[in-house]
Amino acid sequence: MLTSVVLAIVLPLYTFAAGFIGIPYTLVTGDSRPLYWLARLGIRIGFALARIKIVLHGRDKLPEKPHYIYMMNHNSNLDAPAVWVHVPGEVRVLLKKQVFKLPVLATAMRLGGFVPVDRSNRTSAIASVRNAARLAAEGASFLIAPEGTRSRTGKLLKFKKGGFHMAIESKVPVLPITVIGAFELMPPESFAIRSGTIDIYFHEPIDTKELGPTGRAELMKRVRAPMEETLARFGYGET
Repeated sequence: MLTSVVLAIVLPLYTFAAGFIGIPYTLVTGDSRPLYWLARLGIRIGFALARIKIVLHGRDKLPEKPHYIYMMNHNSNLDAPAVWVHVPGEVRVLLKKQVFKLPVLATAMRLGGFVPVDRSNRTSAIASVRNAARLAAEGASFLIAPEGTRSRTGKLLKFKKGGFHMAIESKVPVLPITVIGAFELMPPESFAIRSGTIDIYFHEPIDTKELGPTGRAELMKRVRAPMEETLARFGYGET
């Protein structure tokens, strides 16, 4: 519990300090790289303070300058930051619009090219996905949690369709990722963070160039398969 209190004090202070440096620089130069560097530094500090070790499996197989839509399982507030800090380059994220209400952080995310999604408005959500697809086609990489929300059991939920439409429309390959251990260190209903280890498994990328609109179901199955296999090995089989 003490760790959670320390993080609740340190990380907001770091966010404001980093924003004070990075946001004006990006506004003046148009270069968002310092924002990404500062954000990743802040996440690393947070994990270090929480005494959380992150072990990567298959990360060495990624090319020097990868261009993917990364899709990961989601069952904790720790899993997305753990993955994002270890995927190279300026990887953008599709996030629920509520996150963009946070002061300083919202400005930094917009400058970094993160895309807000209004889940309560289907028309707006579709427009956000199409915008993300356009950015991906132009060279941006994205991190997506296709379940759309955190699993309360650690098991894989049903996938939402948006990210798969985005991958097919942009013709960018999908790289599935499975996160193990984040659920135990910070379950969805908990504000307390435990120390321990998070394992991140990078699976083989899936090409989308030959997939048309009718290929969405096939892509969803191919992305889901390695996640389910890995989760099952650690006791989180199908619901």
